[in-house]
Amino acid sequence: MKITTPTLINTKSNALKYWALLLFFIVNHFTGQAQDSIMVTNHLIDVQLKNQIFRYPVNYTGQHIKDFTFTEVSYEYQKNEFARKQIANEINSYQFLAQGYYTTRSKWNLFGNLSLKKTDEKDLGWVLSDDRSEEQEVILPHYFYVPRKANWTNQEYKISGGLSKDITNHISIAAKLHYNTGKYTRNLDPRPEIISRKIGGELQLGYQLKENHKIFALADYSRSDKDFSYKYKDTHSNVEGNPDTYLRFNTGYGRIINYFKSNYYNSTRFLYKENQNKMGLGYNFSTKNSKFTVIYYNQKSDNNFYSDVFDNPDNERLTIKTTTNHAELFALHKWDKKEIKTTLKFDKSKAQNYDLKNNGYNYKNSLNAISWLSAVSQKTGSHIDYLFGLDVLYQKNQYNDIMATNDIEINSLNTGIFGSRDFSFGKSKLNSTVSFNMYFPLPSKLEYYDTSGGTDAAFLNEVIIHDYVVSTTNYFAPALRLEYSYPIKNNKTVVFFTNLKEKIALKKQNDYNAIINTNTTYWIQCGVQLNY
Repeated sequence: MKITTPTLINTKSNALKYWALLLFFIVNHFTGQAQDSIMVTNHLIDVQLKNQIFRYPVNYTGQHIKDFTFTEVSYEYQKNEFARKQIANEINSYQFLAQGYYTTRSKWNLFGNLSLKKTDEKDLGWVLSDDRSEEQEVILPHYFYVPRKANWTNQEYKISGGLSKDITNHISIAAKLHYNTGKYTRNLDPRPEIISRKIGGELQLGYQLKENHKIFALADYSRSDKDFSYKYKDTHSNVEGNPDTYLRFNTGYGRIINYFKSNYYNSTRFLYKENQNKMGLGYNFSTKNSKFTVIYYNQKSDNNFYSDVFDNPDNERLTIKTTTNHAELFALHKWDKKEIKTTLKFDKSKAQNYDLKNNGYNYKNSLNAISWLSAVSQKTGSHIDYLFGLDVLYQKNQYNDIMATNDIEINSLNTGIFGSRDFSFGKSKLNSTVSFNMYFPLPSKLEYYDTSGGTDAAFLNEVIIHDYVVSTTNYFAPALRLEYSYPIKNNKTVVFFTNLKEKIALKKQNDYNAIINTNTTYWIQCGVQLNY
C-alpha cells in the first residue's frame, strides 16, 4: 500500500530539598542595590529581555537590574477537540511558580526559578510514555502503547538557580544548575508508573574586549533517566485477541513490534537514559539604551532505551542520537519612553534511532525552524501606553521510518500579531492583551508502505494519518489575557489574571478522507500573582 499526498520513588521529598536551595538564592537580606537601570516586570512587555537575563546571565553582570520576585498560583482547564491523537481529551492543571533575581552587596547576581505542577489527564490513548504530541508533530519513536484510553495523574517539579559576577574588569562568569523530577501514572490496565529525573549545569565565561563589547562562551551538560514500569491487573487483557489492550512497542513511529519482556527476572521495568551536552560562543554589545546579542551553540544528545532498570550495556536495545545547531540574535533599543525588542532564532537538528538488536537504523528525522519575535512599546512609568508585536514561525520537518518505509514531510508557517495596553483606575490598573495567530500548512507529503500485510494497520490509520491531517489543516488561534493589579504595602503588587485561548480548525490542505474532530480546542486559565 502506498499513500501519497502531492500537495497542499519519592519525587516530592526531592523537590522540597531543592526548594530550600532556591530560597538560599533569593533571600532578600543579601540584597544591596544601587542605581537600578533595568526594571523587569512579569509581563509580556519584558518577556524577551527576561529570557535573555536568565539564559545568558554572563552578559548582564555589569548591568544594574532591579531586584524582583514573582510568585504565582494558577489553575488551567484544557479541552482538546481539534488536536493530534496522543494527547488527552481533557487536562486539568494546578501550578505554583516562583522566580527571583537579586544582587548582593558584593555584586553577586543570584537568580532562580521554581515550578510545582499537578496534572490530571482524561482519556489519553495510544501512548504509555510521558511524551505528548500537543506541541510536537511526532513524539520519540520508541515507547509502549495501547489504543485504549485512560486517565493519568502526573506531578512535575522543576527548580533552577544560578549566579553571575564580574571577576575582574575584563572577566565575568556565570553558573547555572537545574533539577527536574516527575511522576506519571496511568490509572488503568496497563498501569505504567514513570519516575523521571534530570540534573544538569551550565558554565558561562565572558571577556570584555573594550567598553560595550564582550565575547562569551558556554558549556552545558545534563543527564536524565526514566524508570518505566507497568503491570496488568488483568493479565487476560494482554493478548492479541484484545487489540485495544494488547501491549505493543513502537520502534520507528510506523513499525510496531509485539511486547518484549524485561531481562531482569522477567520483570516489567525498563530504563530510558539521556546524556546531553552543548558548547557555544557569542558576542554582546551593550550601551545605556541599546543591547545586541548574537550566539551560536551545538548540542548533542544520546537517548538510550534499556530492557531492564539497570543501564547494563548488554541490555541496551535502542538509541537516538540527536545533533542540534542553534543560532540566535537579540536586539533592544530605547528612546524617549519607547523601546523595540526583537529576537530571531534558527534551529536545525538531525536525529537517528539505532536498533542494536537488528544492527541498523530504523528511524531518522530532520527538524528545521526559523522564528522571529518583535515588539514595539511605550511606557509612562509603570503604565503601558501601548504594545504591538509580531510573531512568525516557519518549520520544515521530515520524519522517516526506514523499516516501515514511512516518509512524512510537514511544512508550515505560523504567524501572529499581539497588542497590550493598561487602563488605570487610581492606584489599580487593568491590563488587556490580545493576540491572533494563524497557522498555514505549506505543501507537505505522506508516503507509507504497510509492512504488516494489512494485519496491523491500526496505528497507521488512527495515529499517523490522523496526525498528518491535523498538522496539514489551517487553524486560527485567538487569545485574550486580562490582568487586574493593585499595589499593597512594602512595594508589593497583587495581580489577578485570566487567560482565554482557542484553536479553531479551518480548511484542510490534503486529499485524505480521514475523519478528524474539528470542533474548537480551548484553554481557560486563572490565577493570582504576588510581585515585588
